[in-house]
Amino acid sequence: MKRLTTVLVLLALSLGIAGGVGAAHRAAPISTLTFCTDPTFPPMELTKSSGAIFGFDVDMADAIAKRMGISAKAVKTAFPGLIPALGAKKCETVISGIFVTPDRLKQAGAVTYMHSHRVLLVKAGNPKHINVPNDLKGHNVAVQAGTKYEQYLKSLKSKLGFNLASYPGDTDAVAQVLIGRSDAVLTQDTSAAYQIGQHPGKLMIAYLFPEQDAFGIYYRKSDTALGGALRQAVSALKKNGTLAKIAAKYKLPTADVK
Repeated sequence: MKRLTTVLVLLALSLGIAGGVGAAHRAAPISTLTFCTDPTFPPMELTKSSGAIFGFDVDMADAIAKRMGISAKAVKTAFPGLIPALGAKKCETVISGIFVTPDRLKQAGAVTYMHSHRVLLVKAGNPKHINVPNDLKGHNVAVQAGTKYEQYLKSLKSKLGFNLASYPGDTDAVAQVLIGRSDAVLTQDTSAAYQIGQHPGKLMIAYLFPEQDAFGIYYRKSDTALGGALRQAVSALKKNGTLAKIAAKYKLPTADVK
């Protein structure tokens, strides 16, 4: 009798475990958290020499997927094509250091996960004396193509008059300052912190914009269940300190993800 009871208990436990795993997968509105990302914006996303994509956003996507009981997969996509790729169902989400903006919210839903500030990054010592945006007049300015930064600079250029050059990636734009081709680059404080660390004594923040921007995870508006699951996951990862730990790993301000 004891042996029969033990067998029944073990069977019940095994079924319970299997059922729990199945329930976790059934609870997820998708089978894989595919996310379109442009790995040219360190430390949010960048590539190793092997071609593997890593960074804050990748770690966060993995943590979100883990809570859903599924896996995450990055889909390399050029920045201007991120939202169109989402609409074309090439991915389930967009996680790529991309701001939540009114025009993008007309096309997709979004879950905010980090706040930040935009900055003007210049050579160390600020030889061109660029202290405020108006000081860009008559200078050469670089920016990543397809971003809200580019739109802002195009508007400012029409008022001030300066040379604006756009590049495929944020790192490409920063490189123009390092080689002296541009006098300033408009980027984000997370990228600036990374680039200053990568090039000690060569770069500095000349101006920190007071307004905050918000990074968001975009999803198709029709995927309401996914939107709800993403919102719950991000909230949980903030509360249990996971996002703060990931931020610390990439030397980002932990306060930005609280």
